[in-house]
Amino acid sequence: MRLKSMLSVLAVTVAATGTSRADFKYTQQSKVTGGALVGVTKTLGVFSKNARQATEPQLSTTMVRGNRLRTEHSTGTVEIIDLDGKRFIHIDTAKKSYWIQTFEQLKQQIEQAREKVKEDQTKAAAKHDDAQSVTMVPKVNVQATGQTRTILTVPAKEVKMRVDMLFQSTDPKTQADLEKSNASFWFTGDSWYGTISGYEEVRQFYVKMAKELDWLPGSMGMANPQMTQASEEFRKNSLKMDGMPLVEYSSFGMASNGQNGQAGDASSANQTQPPPAQPSSTNDSTPTNPRDAVAKSLGGLFKKKQQQQQADSTSATPQPASPPGSMMDVTTEVTSYSQDSLDASLFDVPAGYTQMQPETSAK
Repeated sequence: MRLKSMLSVLAVTVAATGTSRADFKYTQQSKVTGGALVGVTKTLGVFSKNARQATEPQLSTTMVRGNRLRTEHSTGTVEIIDLDGKRFIHIDTAKKSYWIQTFEQLKQQIEQAREKVKEDQTKAAAKHDDAQSVTMVPKVNVQATGQTRTILTVPAKEVKMRVDMLFQSTDPKTQADLEKSNASFWFTGDSWYGTISGYEEVRQFYVKMAKELDWLPGSMGMANPQMTQASEEFRKNSLKMDGMPLVEYSSFGMASNGQNGQAGDASSANQTQPPPAQPSSTNDSTPTNPRDAVAKSLGGLFKKKQQQQQADSTSATPQPASPPGSMMDVTTEVTSYSQDSLDASLFDVPAGYTQMQPETSAK
């Protein structure tokens, strides 16, 4: 009888150990490393502090403890996601203030944004004779390359992923034209995954959140809804990967008229591409209208980006080259991680902070 009791206690102990939840914390750095928008952003940075900060390295620290996740940004802002309370707590450490947004409020904002996209698409279609429905469908391609490297003393494996948001139409003729143009918005990632004890807590947190909201934080802040869709699809599929993304080279942009013809093929993501044809001498003339001026400006940006990529390719640790049509390339890498116990007070409103009215803009 005593042996049976001891075995019962042992079984309970093992079960409790297997289901116990560990705290986890990691810091990562994100930096814009290329893309056609970089030149524009740097130019605007001369006049705007916000634009200048966009091209500077951004540090963030993420902590998870049970059903709460805290993210600290280098700007001095903090976001706490409370799954049990179904709310976001937004904290401004500089102003010592905070405001709360419920999951339901965010759902309403997401739905309003989707309805706005549908409305805009309907208006755009109404301007043409063939005013049929045009939708966007995600196409995801994932490839494990078999390449390995050591990051933070951890063996890591390379996985490439590409998400294309493809246009589709209910009208056969329009569908044929769309397929011929190969038009799409896309998001690529060249990621290196390593097995880190404790990171599973972060993954499970995001899985629960995705089920709750059909949305994930951390997607690039982009005004274009199609880009946002591609980014969210990328994030959701990343949760299916084994291990923790220790380094990630990501790009987003658009393709058309055969540009980046390997659409949907992850093996083409972030690979070195042949240089575009050099412009003729007639392009060096002064533009005679605004359209030509914009075209020449963008051409200069792409040429400058190509020259930078060629310079990077000769360095000791070159960055992956941008896919053609890339608007922005971002490198994100984990700089440290820890399983040390975290203070519960980190996941609530700091004492003495003033509550403000909720922000009205979508996250």
